[in-house]
Amino acid sequence: MVKVARKRVGKVRKEKIKVSRPMAEVKCAYCKGTGKDPWGVMSVLADCQVCRGKGTVKIAEPFEKCPVCHGTGVQYNTRLNCLACGGKGVLTVEGTEVCPVCKGTGKDDFRLYCPKCKGTGKVKA
Repeated sequence: MVKVARKRVGKVRKEKIKVSRPMAEVKCAYCKGTGKDPWGVMSVLADCQVCRGKGTVKIAEPFEKCPVCHGTGVQYNTRLNCLACGGKGVLTVEGTEVCPVCKGTGKDDFRLYCPKCKGTGKVKA
């Protein structure tokens, strides 16, 4: 979202303008498209926390496979959804240059997502 300040007779009013992008529907990586909780902890009938039981998620284009979780939607060595992609398995890519902090891996020294590039491995030029 882009915030635009407009001046009105001595007052400043901020408006939010939505920039629409083409959206794609992809299979949920966290539950592998089943729509059910992949771990069955609460119940085998419980809905997936990422896709809310749909089996698919929407993502703005262009997108790439998440470099942090390698498209699995799961954090390394846990049952938690990936912090970078939110469990979707894919990330919207906005930049073109390799991130100087993580060197394009999307991960920091602690194997979490890089805060500079938000896990994409790329930053705007």
